[in-house]
Amino acid sequence: MRIVLCKGQILGPISGADETLVTYAVQLQKAGHSVSVLLMYRTTKDDPYSHRLLNTGVPVSWIASKLAHTSLGTGRKLGRKLFGIFPSSKKLIRERTRRVVTGMASRNYQQCRDYLEQQHADLMHIITPDPSAMVMIRAGYDAGIPVIYQELGLPYHPPDFASYYREFTSVLSLCREVTALSPKLVDYCREKLPISNSLSVLPIMSDEITNGSTAGHQPNGHVNFGFAARIEELKGPMVLMEAFAATHDYFSNVRLKIAGDGSQRQKVTALARSLGVADHYDYNGIYTRPDQRTAFMHELDVFVMPSFTEGTPNSIVEAMANGKPIIASAVGGIPDMIDPESGILVPPGDARALAKAMISLAENPELRLQMGRAAQERYRTLFSPAAVVPLMLETYSRVAAGDKPPQPIDGNKSCHPWSTCR
Repeated sequence: MRIVLCKGQILGPISGADETLVTYAVQLQKAGHSVSVLLMYRTTKDDPYSHRLLNTGVPVSWIASKLAHTSLGTGRKLGRKLFGIFPSSKKLIRERTRRVVTGMASRNYQQCRDYLEQQHADLMHIITPDPSAMVMIRAGYDAGIPVIYQELGLPYHPPDFASYYREFTSVLSLCREVTALSPKLVDYCREKLPISNSLSVLPIMSDEITNGSTAGHQPNGHVNFGFAARIEELKGPMVLMEAFAATHDYFSNVRLKIAGDGSQRQKVTALARSLGVADHYDYNGIYTRPDQRTAFMHELDVFVMPSFTEGTPNSIVEAMANGKPIIASAVGGIPDMIDPESGILVPPGDARALAKAMISLAENPELRLQMGRAAQERYRTLFSPAAVVPLMLETYSRVAAGDKPPQPIDGNKSCHPWSTCR
């Protein structure tokens, strides 16, 4: 079976969708299956995700010209500047941007269809609900290729992107199957998306961890809390800093380490100063390679994700793989990821509840150790390649077969706990 994983473009090292695409492709390749990646727009020469794919032997192709890639990048930079100058006009600017981007992507329909027909793909697996994905779905459908669309978050979230979803849903009927990341997210898709397709769970996964360590120790005598994501309002970094300051007031031997980047990075630093905890806060920048990610996670005792909206965050899976207990908001698919043995769920935006959870783990090393072990075991059961790849292959076989009895792929017998959630 020839599998083509598709996405509009690779956006960079803080994109969870990019990480998911690359991890899927790399793990399928390592398992000995035929997989390639098709993008609408080119990547930059120094893009770390492209290098990971190519170093693993995964072919990467793109449809649009270099000029289109440059124009798209220029337009995105202009849009960000306009957001800063005219913040009240965000909705109008985004709507006009959507129309332009949709027009650009649509011009590549025939090239995309021709490419897919030449590749003799048996199945297309498409992620992210953007104009490029719309074109790829139509091209694949018209070329007679079975298409899977995977929703990597909550439909119509963030709210600013609702217009993209309204347009994107017009092509969902062309997909043979729609997948979501967890049982709760399947229910959400069933409620919010206008689909009659088959609906199933296909989780994210993390690369195998070879040097992960179980939480419970205190490096340099401190309990280290960590956060790794886009430093944007919906990820809750300001709430995290408030909760950390309250934790520090109660239990002074703590540090907060943040990895990522985004529009609120400077605000987070300023808040740390105003709350008197700047000397206990470390900004670690952006990690771009799996070894850097593991090194960051290795330094932590507890991982914290106080988001206001989520699917199933990659960083939580990475922390679980490294044996770290989790504190996270009870939003999206996170309650499917974490049970009471592996972490603590708190209401989104509630700094007091978040601080209470952080304090409870800061002062109890044995609880951290127990939760870290449980989190790592839950990772192996739900998000490891050994758990997810067989489920992917089972899904691919079913979708490619259509109305015919599926032809099994070697090793595709799945016993994943979520395999029957449809």
